[in-house]
Amino acid sequence: MARPNNFSRALVGLAFGLSGYLFVANPAFTQRRAPAESAGSSASAVTLGGWVRADYGPGAPGGVTVHLGTNEGLIGGEQPVNTSGYFEFVGLAKTYYRLTVTAPGFQSYERDLDLRSVGDKLVVNVQLSPALKSKAPPPPASSSFTDNKAPKNARKEYEQGERALRDGTLFEAQSHFEKSVKEYPCYARAQTDLALVLSEKHQFAASEAALKKALECDPDYLDTYAELGQLYYNEKKYQDSEAIIQEGLRRSPASWQFYYQLGRDHYHLGQYGKAEQEYLKAESLSSAVPVEVHVKLADVYLKQGAYDKAYAEMQAYVSAEPKGRFAPKLETVMRQMESDHVLQVAHPANRPSAAPEP
Repeated sequence: MARPNNFSRALVGLAFGLSGYLFVANPAFTQRRAPAESAGSSASAVTLGGWVRADYGPGAPGGVTVHLGTNEGLIGGEQPVNTSGYFEFVGLAKTYYRLTVTAPGFQSYERDLDLRSVGDKLVVNVQLSPALKSKAPPPPASSSFTDNKAPKNARKEYEQGERALRDGTLFEAQSHFEKSVKEYPCYARAQTDLALVLSEKHQFAASEAALKKALECDPDYLDTYAELGQLYYNEKKYQDSEAIIQEGLRRSPASWQFYYQLGRDHYHLGQYGKAEQEYLKAESLSSAVPVEVHVKLADVYLKQGAYDKAYAEMQAYVSAEPKGRFAPKLETVMRQMESDHVLQVAHPANRPSAAPEP
């Protein structure tokens, strides 16, 4: 079974939650954008769109995650690309950002962006290179048997919808996707991408209806499970999210991304032991799990009062990414834990320090 290509903002919501060792990054991911400098000021807002491609073959690789953060380490948003390889953040403040793109089997891509004088929109192209010493090719894109059953006109409208997304025109993309599914209602891929557009426009009920139709037509199209789970997560329906992700997992039990999503759901349900096991399972399945898993595990361990384990996870993150967006804050938490003498195990004093962002 192909592993999901479109894991729908699944790796979002990193936050720390223990009094005394807390730094907060809003865990309720109800948007895919960094806030503009002043609410309601469209003149200060920027849309950042982009296309992700691989060095070989057509289209985007599977499991792509796009992260946007400021150089001060603040979270701007995180999302996957859609099935065409496109991503978009809207309503961004005109400031400096760091764009990070990851995908299983590929080297991480980082790029600093200055949005202070780009007008109201910037579109970038990202080219991913295969990871060095990669033991396996990236997972194939999620496929649907309805792709081949869709009539010519439906496929044509879908392709036009993809091109509209390439230009960042959501209304035009929505129009083409709607025409595509009107021509062939059981076009699971078109229904799922229509749902992505509807969700971006905060039309959540319509997005849910499109996703449920996609599942009705092709219950093995994995992208839809991930997207519907994320939609429920955005609406803080964590139990519903957990249930639909479990359905996807039954169809693709080797997908680390699904375990990652379950860990997030269990965390918000207060089931920290389960969250720990899901994150560890994701780690055991693939070396492609983002290094931020250490931050998530540290948060879980702090909730459980397992300070030494939390410290070790923080240390693992800082060691792996000393210039990472969470490194400065983790260093602060680690120093506080040391000064509070809550650690039972002597940890090395020569731990790496977080280098300042350029």
